[in-house]
Amino acid sequence: MRILLASIYPYVFMVLFLTIPFDNYMRALPNILLATLALLFPFVIKKEQLRKLKKVPSVLLGIFAIYILVNAFVFNRFEEDTSILQKIGLSLGLVLLYLPVEGFSKINKAIIFSSLAAISFSLIKLVIAVNQSTIFHFLDSATLIEAALIDRIYLGLLCVLSILVSYQSMKNTYHPDNKYYLINIVINVLFIMLIVSRISIIVLIIVFLASFFFKRKRLPQLFFITASLLLGIVLTFILNKDLRKEIFYARYVQNDGLVANTLETEPRLMIWECANQISQMEDTFWNGQGFANTKDQLLECYDGTIENEEKRGWFVQKKYNTHNQFIDLYLSTGIIGFVLFLGSILVVFVRNRKTYFPSALLITLVCFLAVENLFHRQIGAYYVGFVLIAIVIAHQTKEKEALDEV
Repeated sequence: MRILLASIYPYVFMVLFLTIPFDNYMRALPNILLATLALLFPFVIKKEQLRKLKKVPSVLLGIFAIYILVNAFVFNRFEEDTSILQKIGLSLGLVLLYLPVEGFSKINKAIIFSSLAAISFSLIKLVIAVNQSTIFHFLDSATLIEAALIDRIYLGLLCVLSILVSYQSMKNTYHPDNKYYLINIVINVLFIMLIVSRISIIVLIIVFLASFFFKRKRLPQLFFITASLLLGIVLTFILNKDLRKEIFYARYVQNDGLVANTLETEPRLMIWECANQISQMEDTFWNGQGFANTKDQLLECYDGTIENEEKRGWFVQKKYNTHNQFIDLYLSTGIIGFVLFLGSILVVFVRNRKTYFPSALLITLVCFLAVENLFHRQIGAYYVGFVLIAIVIAHQTKEKEALDEV
């Protein structure tokens, strides 16, 4: 019986990650699959597989999870913070649930196929939207964002993960599958350009430039992919006025110049200024304000400090969170929770600094955490879980040898 369940278990994991982008259309299915994994876990886990967690990064993450739970209970915030705590638990729980799975091929394929499915779905919606509209400007961001299957930042994150997984999966010597991985990389890069995902473009540039600091056996492929990426950026930038507006805020530029207008129009600057005010409140440093209370404090700050009535109404209506997971953890759980989470990331970085794939995943995770509260959305928690699986578990298995050859 155990052999049968163990053979089914990896495919349940694969289907789970295939369905994540379609959460808005099949909300119950990911939860059902996650519950199935939890039920099967006790029957398929082996004692030796649990030893994968007996390492510093896993211990730090475990201490972090325990601390934020204790913090919420001690300061009577558990009930109001339950939603965020569950999502953090989901990310860390995925690492535990993946322990019985040997290898990473199935979950990697799930990331690749789910990104292609999300791209196809979004493009089909875009074509339908164009056919229903009498006026359409090519590469118009508003239309593209409306057609996207999920929020642009999460779609961009999925595409970046798909690119990295494909790049890691390519063999050092000729292999018939290499061309398919290369095609997937090109498709995802072009789609990122199409949806004008600034953070994804920046991350791609960073991770591909970072690859020059690692010993590579596929140097010609590296140069080809990097050159194609840079060429695509240049061509898209030249041909797409909307992209220039998104990057340089051209729609807002007045006589004050680029810097002044960027300071005026970038919402994160106002959000982080309010976050700075909250950080100076009593008890924030040691105890934190709690996730829910931090958001309430931000809304009060928007209402009391933004002079422009229309802008103030927009911030309050959107209920903007901190848009930086590190800041959010500090304000919500205090310095101890922040240091435990950051320490886990630093330890993982040190342990994987000589290996490209986990390093690139870590760079991706940190960049997206710096501009988005991934733990505030279930889809974000799933993809944080995927990265943790790849950089925490992979380091403890024979799969690391395969990663080192990439």
